[in-house]
Order: sequence, then C-alpha cells, then structure tokens
Amino acid sequence: MNDSPPSTFQKLLSELLGTAFLVYVGAGSAAATGVIAAGSQAPFSMAQLGMISFAFMLVIVGTVYAIGHISGAHINPAVTVALAATGRFPWREVPGYVAAQAAGAVAGALGIFATLGADAAKAAGGGVTAYAAEVGFARGTLVEAIGTFILVFVIFGVLDRRAIPGWAPMAIGSIVFAIIVIVGPVTGAAINPARYLGPFLVDAAWGGSASWAQVPAYFIGEFAGGLIGALAYTALAASRGRTKLESTTTAVGTAS
Repeated sequence: MNDSPPSTFQKLLSELLGTAFLVYVGAGSAAATGVIAAGSQAPFSMAQLGMISFAFMLVIVGTVYAIGHISGAHINPAVTVALAATGRFPWREVPGYVAAQAAGAVAGALGIFATLGADAAKAAGGGVTAYAAEVGFARGTLVEAIGTFILVFVIFGVLDRRAIPGWAPMAIGSIVFAIIVIVGPVTGAAINPARYLGPFLVDAAWGGSASWAQVPAYFIGEFAGGLIGALAYTALAASRGRTKLESTTTAVGTAS
C-alpha cells in the first residue's frame, strides 16, 4: 500500500466519518434504548446504561483502529484543542478538524433519525445529552469538565512513547465506558462537544425538547476539562525529566 503521508482531505474526511460513526452508534444506542423502553414504566436501569457505555466503547475502539493512522482519530474537538494548546498539533489545522467533527456529528445524528424514524427518535430524545433541572448549570459544567479531564488525561498517557504499546484504542474505549457509567446519570456524559452538538442540532431541527440554555455548560465544561487534563498530564510527564508524545498524525490509532 502507499506509505505517503495522508493529505489534508483524507485527514478531514477521516475525522468526519469517525465522528459520524461515534454519534451514530454511541448516541444512537441511547436513542434506541429509549425507543425500546417507550411505554414502559420501569426506571432507566444500570443494565441499560451499561449497554450504552459498551456501545460507545466498541465504536471508539473500532474507529481509532480504523482511522488513527490517517488523522489521529481525534473525533472530539476538546481533544483537538488540547493537543494544539500543548504543542502536539498545529493550530492551523484545528478549524478544519473541528468543522469536520461537527459535520460528522450532524451526519451521525441524521443517521439515527433515518434508522429509528424521526418520530420515534425525537420521542426517545434523539441521543441528545441533557442534565435535569435539579443538577443546574454549575454542577453540569463541573461534571462534564471532570469527565473530559479524565478522557484527555488518559489519551495523553497512551500517546506517550513510554506507554505500553498497542493498547491505545482499548484504553481509550475503556475509559469512555467507565466515565459514562458515573457521569451519564448526571449529564448524559457527552464529554465531546461534537457528540453533544450533532444530536442537539438535529433534534432541535425536528422540534425536539433540547434546551439551548444548557449548551454553554457542555461546551465550557468539555473544552476546559480537556485543556486542564492535557496540561496536567504534560506537567506530570515532564516531572520525569522528559515528555515525548506520539505525533498526532499517527496519534491514538498507532501507538504501538
């Protein structure tokens, strides 16, 4: 096969498709669970949350293996910005990556509506994450920040050339599974601005109940948490005398 570096178009298309896969399978599993449970009086169970978490884990593992060697498989604007802020990714590529991720998230959300049917998908929430009124803006922001902090910290850890080789996709997928289990009941565990935005916009376009007032909590929490996680890992690694991360042109998909 051709070993020449991927073009900008190939990188952006990979980010678009990867984020679409993430939203379609991950957020789609949440919407599908809502469709199946429609009409049931039973409360949302830990088993259902576990299956949604597992779906996210599997799609992340598969997607990182598939496109990591092309674009780095960021599939998350908070990751892209954190990498750029710590000098691991060129700022000039950030707008294209974020735009591709946002477009992919919308495409994935449209796929959810096409698969489940617009009425059923909307009734089931369309895969939109939201926090309850009793949670409030401050706690919602904090919880998303904590979840994204953990995610980005782990991503930076597996990018370290001193990390155990070959396990990056599994490590990232597994930590997402774990984060969703604890954060999911509070905010839905978006921990990804694109994953939040795509289903939100599509649901809003179909007249869903998504609240525009909650958007800042997710964006502020996720970008802040991701940046702090990146800085925390960089400081921790630097305390060992050197900091070497894999180039994000290979990034999480090929840390081996």
